[in-house]
Amino acid sequence: METLASELKASIEQWAECLRRDSALSHRARAGQLPPRALAVYLESLRYLFRSSYESLGLAAAASHCRGDAELARYFETKAFEEQGHDMWAVSDLAHLPPLAAEGIRPAAAIVRLVDLQRRLIEHHPMCFVAYAVWAEYFTALLGDEWLEVLAAQGYSRGQLSSIAKHLEADRAHAAAGFAEVEHLWRGSPDREDLLSAVARAGAEFARFCDEICSEADQAA
Repeated sequence: METLASELKASIEQWAECLRRDSALSHRARAGQLPPRALAVYLESLRYLFRSSYESLGLAAAASHCRGDAELARYFETKAFEEQGHDMWAVSDLAHLPPLAAEGIRPAAAIVRLVDLQRRLIEHHPMCFVAYAVWAEYFTALLGDEWLEVLAAQGYSRGQLSSIAKHLEADRAHAAAGFAEVEHLWRGSPDREDLLSAVARAGAEFARFCDEICSEADQAA
């Protein structure tokens, strides 16, 4: 029987490859059709996600303490320390865009739903949020360099996209360790299917987020 870590890894890799191949956002960016307004919504969504994820890690630590799992709580407390302040990278990136591009922007609805999913996963069992964290770190490591190259070809430098570039460097280091951590922390509860489902649900919402950014690009055209 496959280990949980190997199943999660294969699931994330398959999803990431589908996103790379089929995402309209990737094709649009490669064609030079991602205007500043669409990028502003993308960055504002990252700002909201990073800030909310930091808060979710605190909730997950508290939930783990309530379950009497001090080791799981320490995992989330360490993650929270690592994630603190990442939202300010996106704030800095937004300041590099034309003022009109960022005027009145709000996070994409799919990212708001993704944060709501974080909270529901924690309520179900904090281990589901461990699986989510592994998904977020590993897919960033898989796709981050390629995404930055696509954006660079459209004139958006890494210096303008520190929220992506710095997060990529952090997640590159964390991703490999994440699979070992999930194996170590999982004690058979919740079911393996619950953890795989957490990853699938997060991936589906992120794909919808990419579609929303395409809609923003259409409106700005």
